[in-house]
Amino acid sequence: MKYFGLILMMAFSACISAVEFTSIEALNGKVSLETPKSFAPMTKEVLALKYPSSRRPTEVLSDETGGISIAFNHTASKVRPSQLKEAHTVLSKTFHNLHPSAKWIRDEVIEQNGSSFIVMELITAAIDTKIHNIMYGASVDGRLLFVAFNTTLEQSEHWLPIGQRIMSSLSIK
Repeated sequence: MKYFGLILMMAFSACISAVEFTSIEALNGKVSLETPKSFAPMTKEVLALKYPSSRRPTEVLSDETGGISIAFNHTASKVRPSQLKEAHTVLSKTFHNLHPSAKWIRDEVIEQNGSSFIVMELITAAIDTKIHNIMYGASVDGRLLFVAFNTTLEQSEHWLPIGQRIMSSLSIK
């Protein structure tokens, strides 16, 4: 059994080491994180298809297919850092109601890189697949910022460790 854990750790390391990362800033330098070098801003055409509503994210980076993405949505909702635990309670209830059949992995408030973050990780149904979502929420300039990493379940074996590294590098300036 202990060999299984060692093999799993080696596979995890190989997956991440095969991807080149770079540090980037988003939202005019207010947020920094590591992303794969191959990620680029999503085109307006793909944005319109993937996010057809008027509540489109502020910025989106994705792989060349548009199927793996990191979305930034700096909302108009006012939230100070001291209010994140209260905001988490409301957001958690809302997401549980919106996605009653979701499989929840994490639903908490954490401290990371000197800031507090709401973390919600869940698997939701899409039209033709299931999506593994890792969402972080933070207060930036007194407003709620959501950063979300998404991968399909079919691609999650490769992309989930990368997404976890991306999200654990997230920092608010």
